[in-house]
Amino acid sequence: MILLDEVTKRYGDTLAVDTLSMEVTDGEVCVLIGPSGCGKTTTLRMINRLVDPSSGRILIKGEDTRKSRPEVLRRTIGYAIQNVGLFPHMTVEQNIGIVPSILGWERTRITKRVHDLLGLVGLTPLTYAAKYPAQLSGGEAQRVGVARALAADPPILLMDEPFGAVDPLTRERLQQQFLAIQRELKKTVVLVTHDLDEAVRLADRVAVMRDGKLVQYDTPENLLANPSSSFVRNFVGVDRALKRMSRVPVKTLMKTTHSLRRLPSGLEGNVPPTQRFAWVTEEDGRLVGWVDAHSREDTMSVSEIDPEEMELITVMESASAREALSHMLGQGIKSIPVVDASRRLLGEVTLGDIEEATAD
Repeated sequence: MILLDEVTKRYGDTLAVDTLSMEVTDGEVCVLIGPSGCGKTTTLRMINRLVDPSSGRILIKGEDTRKSRPEVLRRTIGYAIQNVGLFPHMTVEQNIGIVPSILGWERTRITKRVHDLLGLVGLTPLTYAAKYPAQLSGGEAQRVGVARALAADPPILLMDEPFGAVDPLTRERLQQQFLAIQRELKKTVVLVTHDLDEAVRLADRVAVMRDGKLVQYDTPENLLANPSSSFVRNFVGVDRALKRMSRVPVKTLMKTTHSLRRLPSGLEGNVPPTQRFAWVTEEDGRLVGWVDAHSREDTMSVSEIDPEEMELITVMESASAREALSHMLGQGIKSIPVVDASRRLLGEVTLGDIEEATAD
């Protein structure tokens, strides 16, 4: 899909990118990472000709990008950046629909596309379509930025530190949502980040750069297990085993778990004799809390999970083993429920499951 052939970029006497050659295949997430000033953002910007190479070629689907006018090329490539860059005088719907409007889409088609994308990024159209950027939180704005980048259904998506300006918890949610979207849309993505954990979690392949050069281009697993040099080894750090947990999806560890249903007449079901605790759900399967089987049966009550704590005490299928472990340690629990986007209970992951799956 994208081929960089001995691409070099000079700014006067400064060599920003040095004879870079690499290929990003169709439907792959490639993450560019390295120290500040290593050339990763310049590389990204050369793909959509925000910056033109000093020498070398960039091919997209076999076609040299220099044969297309920059503005035409950019309409076929989605672009999401850290500071989002939403137009403050436009509503969310207008921001997302800007490129389809330029391309001459019909109004009804644009509206449907905007509403579909808002749903895809987890924002309710009726609530968010008419809002202005100033009315959005940082995480909401980032989601709108991703939706705008996807609006014209481009085959390629470029992302420059897309989740870098939000708090860690929001960043984690956005990463989960990105993975879910990518599983559905299978775009060819080139993403720049300074966060190795993010790179390991999101990438199919990671490009480690130093002083404008590519020093290792590999899968996250191989990068962590077999660093190609002392620089890469130091860059990925000594906690490589812990980072590898980011590549283990919760859904591969999840087991079914016994739960009780809360009905108007009381709790339905019993806690197995081998368990002390059991999760409690509403009739529709949504998780609401847990019960302690050591309580007297006639006084057993549900310890409800506060809605504000639900994000901390649960994980979704798209989460990693590392996230599940982090939540468990943070909450002082030995098992964590796995839920879907509607908070319906899907299963459970325990500390033992994680230890078994990540043991060398």
